[in-house]
Amino acid sequence: MATAQTLLEPVSYTEVRATADKATGAYHPDADLLKIANAARAKLGLSALGAHEGLAAVASAHARDMAIKGYVGYADQSGLSLLDQVRLADRTALIGSFASSIAVLDAGTSPELIHDTIQSDASNAENLRRGFSHAGIGSHVAGGRLYVVQLFARIDGELDQPLPLQLTGSTVIHPSLASANMTPVGWSLSDERGDLLARGGGRRIQADTRPMEGYLNLDVAVGPDIYTLRGPYVQVN
Repeated sequence: MATAQTLLEPVSYTEVRATADKATGAYHPDADLLKIANAARAKLGLSALGAHEGLAAVASAHARDMAIKGYVGYADQSGLSLLDQVRLADRTALIGSFASSIAVLDAGTSPELIHDTIQSDASNAENLRRGFSHAGIGSHVAGGRLYVVQLFARIDGELDQPLPLQLTGSTVIHPSLASANMTPVGWSLSDERGDLLARGGGRRIQADTRPMEGYLNLDVAVGPDIYTLRGPYVQVN
């Protein structure tokens, strides 16, 4: 079967890997699935997706969580979406677009059949054709079933230094953007529903008179248009 579908703490990449490493001999088709996806993109004349450590860590953690707790969904059981999980875990990425695919199949299913099953869903097939730059794939086996999570993102920039979870006073962010045509013009903080909490011009995040926590957004100008890049979750004191 394939399915296309608060004080928060960041995901620890080290902890995720350590947990996975304990599953000695466990079947992990992740690298093969990325190779197959890139071969399919090449046939469509599309550039290869780069492997992204942050996306892969969240994909692995979510696959394990679903397998252990016995559910399938594009959010964890607290309601935290996969994109928000990435924004909790990754302290540098500035994401322009994002998508995900999930599949649950029999343990030991070949990478080729996993790929074909996922691609049989129209929305998943569209994910493979979109202008993403990176991907992260994770899997976990439990109860004779294989849980696979694929995350795709167009990463339009990176912060030069990992952004601390807790910001105090004022913090200046230094983004390296993927295109020289992008100019930072402002920032905002939003909650998990996307509601605006705070906004400012330039690249200086100024603490308000009250503590806040939310997701950092960076607005960039490309000619006359403004685009929003989605960055890490932060707590501002």
